[in-house]
Amino acid sequence: MESCLRNRVLVTGASGLLGRQVFSVLKEGGWQVRGLCSTRPRLGLVRCDLTKAGEAERQIADFCPDIVIHLVAERRPDVCHKKTHDAEVLNVDVTSSIAKACSKFGCWMIFLSTDYVFDGKSPPYSVDAVTNPLSEYGMQKIKGEQVTLQEAPGAAVVRVPLLYGQLEYMKESGVTAMYTDLKSGALTKADHTQKRYPTYTKDLAMIIVKMLERHSEGKKLQGIYQWQSDECLTKYDMVQLIAQITNLDASSVTASTAVSKFPVPQDTRMDCSKLILDLGIDPAHFRTPISSALSETFRLNAAHKCGEDAVPQETHAEIRRTAQDPDEAAIKERSTKFHRTVRAPAGYTIVTQETAHAGTKTCSLVLQDSSLDSALEEETMEDPSRCRRFSHPCFVVAS
Repeated sequence: MESCLRNRVLVTGASGLLGRQVFSVLKEGGWQVRGLCSTRPRLGLVRCDLTKAGEAERQIADFCPDIVIHLVAERRPDVCHKKTHDAEVLNVDVTSSIAKACSKFGCWMIFLSTDYVFDGKSPPYSVDAVTNPLSEYGMQKIKGEQVTLQEAPGAAVVRVPLLYGQLEYMKESGVTAMYTDLKSGALTKADHTQKRYPTYTKDLAMIIVKMLERHSEGKKLQGIYQWQSDECLTKYDMVQLIAQITNLDASSVTASTAVSKFPVPQDTRMDCSKLILDLGIDPAHFRTPISSALSETFRLNAAHKCGEDAVPQETHAEIRRTAQDPDEAAIKERSTKFHRTVRAPAGYTIVTQETAHAGTKTCSLVLQDSSLDSALEEETMEDPSRCRRFSHPCFVVAS
């Protein structure tokens, strides 16, 4: 076994839905982190192609991490079905390469798997329950689990369900993807048979970080673990919740009991007690209620992307859109004094600039590239009209 420096973390898939959250939390926690990405490069990440021979080992040899969190995957079941070989290269072959390199350099590995390894007929599933995937995606993740534990025996596998969280686009998560179709009127029915346990990426990122902390304290965490929310919803339930949060009309959406086009497990409730006991945590602290988490997801998306996918300003009384040249009178009519909270898009830092012209101060908000995943600035504005010259259109979230 070759030696490397310690207390360093390598994150694959760091530009993805979960990867961004994990990378951000680790950076904020003072860990030395290298994030790898491929198709969605961003500031602070290293772009590479892990499907190339030797690339996984090269990245690990170069950074010398103590821990490797392997998040990169082809997680879309339909793509796994249609492009089986390409998906297997990413889900199995790359995982094998990562595991072998971790073993060679003495790195502890965390591999992210899925609840789709089960057939959904006999929940709840313990970590040692018999697996019986119904889809190509589930089968590939089983293979990924196997090569991880074979090539890196001390590794930990974490099975997780459908995820949602801070977005780059609405269809990045199967949960929020329904918002776009609901808003356009294209959504007329939603499945009301398959039981899902959608889990907030912020909660899962904190679980992963807690695993790193316990590992660094000398706790042996190896084998299979499972984590998911304790709230059960069907797609129809999610649509109703999204409609409530975003003030959209879902009355025309019917609950469907039709058989899915692709075979899916009907109930993948998992027993998470092993992880809870080994981490010594109160699970309630890592399970944000979905109504709160999903509301926060839409608010963050509104601040990040003021385009067609952003939540309309009428959605919440506390959300106000400030365009390049807003109706100053309308802003004043809403409030003459308010507390402004602006969230920067991921990868940017908020910089506030005040300039004086003809005795009048103007407050400008500027977004600058930053290795920080997010930034938050708060201030009390005596005159809301000072927001009229933001250099970037944004949403103002008032108190």
